[in-house]
Amino acid sequence: MGNTFITSDGAGIKYEYYITKAFEHTNKIPLVFLNGIFMHYESWKLFTKDISEKMPLLFHNFRCQWDSDCEETKECSFERHVQDLKELLDHLGIKKAKFVGTSYGGEVAMLFGVFYPQYVESMMIITSTARTDKVMESKAMRWKDGAKTRNPESFVHSWLTDVYSEKYINSFDNLVQIISSRLNGFNYRGAERLIDAFLNLNSYDLLNRIKDVEFPLVVVSAEFDRIKPKSFSQEIHNSLKKGVHITIPDSGHAVVVEKPKEIGWLIRNFTFDFWK
Repeated sequence: MGNTFITSDGAGIKYEYYITKAFEHTNKIPLVFLNGIFMHYESWKLFTKDISEKMPLLFHNFRCQWDSDCEETKECSFERHVQDLKELLDHLGIKKAKFVGTSYGGEVAMLFGVFYPQYVESMMIITSTARTDKVMESKAMRWKDGAKTRNPESFVHSWLTDVYSEKYINSFDNLVQIISSRLNGFNYRGAERLIDAFLNLNSYDLLNRIKDVEFPLVVVSAEFDRIKPKSFSQEIHNSLKKGVHITIPDSGHAVVVEKPKEIGWLIRNFTFDFWK
């Protein structure tokens, strides 16, 4: 499914661009979604059913995510994701957009905004961070060890309690098996490389650099986030010129899964400039 865009270094990036005929020859600003580290872009479509007729939508999998290319000889880094995204936007003729990213995708979004602010109308980041600490890095290394097993259940066990709240986990009899059954086609080697990219986040000095952006930025955190706690969202908000910080209660890091009603409401209101 979807289309393939070939980047300047020859990597194939899977994407879908939804634009109705009414918007084809207009300057209507699209909404661009950026995935969490283990997500497929299909996960975003739950939130866009009532938006697709009102504005263009762009989804893509980062290099090394699922069915996008992940050649060992090609770079996989936040900076390369940013470049891939710019090239994809240029290919589609998109000169300005609104961006929604969760976790890893929010970190790519912020760095994109630092490098190419002229492309950004506004931005929402969900349970993201501008830096890592030793605790976060230790957990990420455990996830990488889980990916190395190439065993779906072992992989899910390596990150389950970091990503979901206790209440959510306990609401299922077999959550590990449910998630594992959805990993057909998952790129485990790609996951390792994405984790390595995440572990290099501090090299970009993102927390210091994001303070210079002029576009509005909505920061969303989760009350019980165990991998990127609320305090990391708060420090991003504290550094912004234009921003708001909203915390979703009673949820873990994967708030887009645990609280779809609340996240859907936020995305719809963000889309139509709720802060104005």
